[in-house]
Amino acid sequence: MSNFIIKNIGSDRITLAGADGTVVEIQNQLSELKTLLQNQQVQNVQYADKIYNIEHIDEANFGMLTGKKPFNEHLTKALIEHIQNDCGAARKFLERVAAIPEWEAQSNISDKAKEVIAYSFIGPIGTQLSKLMAIGKEGFSDEKQRKYLEKCLFIVKKTLDLVTFAFLSTGWDLLKNQSLPLTAAQKQLLQQRFDTAFEPSISDQFRLLQLLSDLFAAHADRLIPPFSEWSKVAPQLRDDSALHQNTKQWKALGTKLDKAQYDVLDCAEAERCLADFFGHFYFLVNYQMASIKHIGYHQSRNTDPRFLHRYLALGIDSKANIDAEKVNFIPEPVTTDAVLLYRGDYKIHTNLFPFVIDFNALQFEHGAKICFFQSKNLTDGSLEYLFLENNTLEYIEKKGLVQQGSDLNDLLLKEENQKIMKLDSVVDQFNAARACLLAEISVDFSDL
Repeated sequence: MSNFIIKNIGSDRITLAGADGTVVEIQNQLSELKTLLQNQQVQNVQYADKIYNIEHIDEANFGMLTGKKPFNEHLTKALIEHIQNDCGAARKFLERVAAIPEWEAQSNISDKAKEVIAYSFIGPIGTQLSKLMAIGKEGFSDEKQRKYLEKCLFIVKKTLDLVTFAFLSTGWDLLKNQSLPLTAAQKQLLQQRFDTAFEPSISDQFRLLQLLSDLFAAHADRLIPPFSEWSKVAPQLRDDSALHQNTKQWKALGTKLDKAQYDVLDCAEAERCLADFFGHFYFLVNYQMASIKHIGYHQSRNTDPRFLHRYLALGIDSKANIDAEKVNFIPEPVTTDAVLLYRGDYKIHTNLFPFVIDFNALQFEHGAKICFFQSKNLTDGSLEYLFLENNTLEYIEKKGLVQQGSDLNDLLLKEENQKIMKLDSVVDQFNAARACLLAEISVDFSDL
């Protein structure tokens, strides 16, 4: 007998059919299934056109396979526990449910935990976690499994991107026109991120983060990490660390997804891996992001000037607002056309531009369109930015509107020219950051 086929799964019982037509009913318990297969000397069980080896089934993924344990149950419990020391809402939630056994299995309670997770994690990451939770509530299907795996991988990649971009931005700000001594191998790895024509793999991202962390540690007199918690994270960037093993697991899951060889057990594995991943990056609940939409200037006669900051608080807030618009009327200016990462007060920030941009802000459009730099176009070298909301690409290339001798006052009369200049500034700032970090500073004598 090659394998049993699961015909029906109930809350208490499972009905299976053998290859010879024999119908067997057992309790909906992994131990019962294993006993049945062992007695029949069978290793595999088939369900919904997928064949599973009993050795690859444990209590966690068996519950997901049979529907007893929904998607994200383990992840929700793990994340809320990871962030409790850094998040008041998570801590308060756990205090309320302390006397409720297996609260994560009760949807009315776990849904509240999912809300806390979504609005506590930094901007785009919290939004993507909310989307992952929504996928978990969909009906069981092959499409759901694919979407779930894709979203888990996406969240890991964008989290690593965000952390990496924070390091690159901070390094650029602190170095300015200075440079760091880089070995040929270090320079090649750093240059690869600026010039790659392909989306970096998770392994590539991990290696780059290793390099940046090591550089900041080696030059601590000049470089301060963008995250105050980094001293706890840095040791996990060793090649033998749990985080490094985690990246290897994502590589294996990504390969299965690319080859369409995944099943629900892989979804359970992805859920566990994501929970473990945020066991290292939980500190991101301490940070927020904002997109500066417009800076207005106001000064009455015989008074000090003030600035009206109009910005979007990125992500989901505790009242379920997404990318809420806010204003701040204060004496200090702030960088325009910027996406800021900050802890507490956005006036003390890391400016992620041009690695992270709000395309709408650059084009005078309402709402946020947050895009992460992904790669350079293979054909024309334009910068490719991924719009996180729907995974579409925005291509930005320099138009060169402003030439030597151009009358800026005349050019800026037209709004369309202002939009072009803003996109040109993305390319200019990207190239300036690249030159600084790769120690390729050049002096421009074209105006002499």
